Amino acid sequence: METELNRCKRCGQCMSACPVYQTTFREVDVARGKLALLECVKEGTLRWSSRFEEILSRCLLCGACAQVCANRVQTTLMIQSGRQWFFAAGKKPKSRRTVLRNVRKGHLPAKVLLKGGALLQALVCKKIPETSGLHLRFPLSFFTERHTVPPIAWTPFLDDFRPRPDVSAEGPRIGFFVGCGANYLFPEMAWALVRILRQIGGTLFIPRDQVCCGLPAFVSGDTKTARKLARKNIEVFASLKLDAILTVCASCGSHLKALASLFADDPSSCDAAASMAQKHMDAMAFLVDHLGLEAYLKTLHSGEAPGSTGTLRVAYHDPCHLRIGQGITQAPRRLLTAVPGVQLVEAPHPGQCCGHGGDFNLFHFSLSMKILDRRMQDLEKVKPDRIVTGCTGCLLQFAEGIGRRGLAGRIKVCHPLVLVERAIAPCPIPAQSRKNLPVFQAEDTDPAQ
Repeated sequence: METELNRCKRCGQCMSACPVYQTTFREVDVARGKLALLECVKEGTLRWSSRFEEILSRCLLCGACAQVCANRVQTTLMIQSGRQWFFAAGKKPKSRRTVLRNVRKGHLPAKVLLKGGALLQALVCKKIPETSGLHLRFPLSFFTERHTVPPIAWTPFLDDFRPRPDVSAEGPRIGFFVGCGANYLFPEMAWALVRILRQIGGTLFIPRDQVCCGLPAFVSGDTKTARKLARKNIEVFASLKLDAILTVCASCGSHLKALASLFADDPSSCDAAASMAQKHMDAMAFLVDHLGLEAYLKTLHSGEAPGSTGTLRVAYHDPCHLRIGQGITQAPRRLLTAVPGVQLVEAPHPGQCCGHGGDFNLFHFSLSMKILDRRMQDLEKVKPDRIVTGCTGCLLQFAEGIGRRGLAGRIKVCHPLVLVERAIAPCPIPAQSRKNLPVFQAEDTDPAQ
């Protein structure tokens, strides 16, 4: 930590990129201010306190500050270190510790809650009136301040998925890390990838005993739980001898990509984590760069003129965990541009954060909505029929934004692969054409090495 703190020159360049600071204009909400406070703690001139913990929690961990920093100071790592100390010392407010512990470790019967949530969806999908007796049982602002709540699937994807008995042994061995968002909230994005890969070819592996990627635990400071979950996933996927491991959620993917850093002080686990991280790719980038899906999409309905009747205006939002965390911006756009009947429209400020940030949205909801409002204003300017993005957190955030602005009847949100799958569903790729598609070959085909 000391080395990173010394590299910060307090120039203030981070002020131009931080979505939280651009909303509050408070010094403690920008990277420079947080690092200054951390340095005071290190020097002993400032004590740890609940107020300081609150300041550290007011960060989206989007990485925008590090991207514009001339010295590339890893502010998110510094903030993580502070959060880890608070968690280890049990300094978090009791209510927050209880919520996070149950979410991270699954102490509550998850399937029962999810089934109940699906049944109650019609009751809680709109803002609950102040006179409702539900406030006595659900006093959290999670319900009282929202216009929508997460769309809980009746059947999680991993419970519904069944491997096809006629799986081909040809092509790359592809693993799919589903993630909690795609499993419980947006199974349609997981099914979209499955159906696309079934048409393209290759052997698909989706282990049912995979668990949460561990990002929620990690960002809240619970490194122990994050490592426990990571070790389980490493064990599950390493046994399959995969060429690639795909994700459809940018947040999961960003965490898997940096998995080795979670075990920096544990060489025995670090190598296995690095092997899994090396095989990881975002599904959209994999389909474009290694399976040639973009070229195939362009051959569909090639006689249709651009902008013809029925064109869907689609605005793509760059998730921070995909744009900054994985350096991917063009693959989703290339896929969408190639989909017949889709007109890709670019909103102003394409790199602007939506303001979700995981538990940031849960514990700083009002601030999260102010950040979202700026992004929604940009998106509304291009009059889209769909807002598409590759992160489940962003999908939830935009669903809330659409509901708050009364646009639910005009604009919908979805993952880009949902539109891609709908385009190729009636046009399966012939077996002869599949042979001409490039086959992905990983440099390291043995996860155990």
